[in-house]
Amino acid sequence: MLAQDPVKVAPDKCKVLFENDVVRVYEFTLKPGEKMPMHSHPQTSIYSLTDSKLTITVAGGKPESAEFKAGQAYYHGPVTHGGVNTGTTDTHLIITEIKGPHSMTQK
Repeated sequence: MLAQDPVKVAPDKCKVLFENDVVRVYEFTLKPGEKMPMHSHPQTSIYSLTDSKLTITVAGGKPESAEFKAGQAYYHGPVTHGGVNTGTTDTHLIITEIKGPHSMTQK
């Protein structure tokens, strides 16, 4: 179970599109200057609908810049992080989280 579920932490930024006992798919939108509170993900794939820039801080780490490119897909393992949209365009992502006991182990 996630420590801080992004959909519960920021329901105004996360719209669930599909969910079952295996996956959850949601649309994530963060406008320029908006912040996403600290939250946790299991193994996750991300599809970016827009070009955007974020500053992401992993729990216990330093802020790092990240860029998403429209049409690109990304993967990351389990993580707790927060961020802010530091660009001039909306961050608009489709996020798929893998559920289950295996989802919290790095692959």
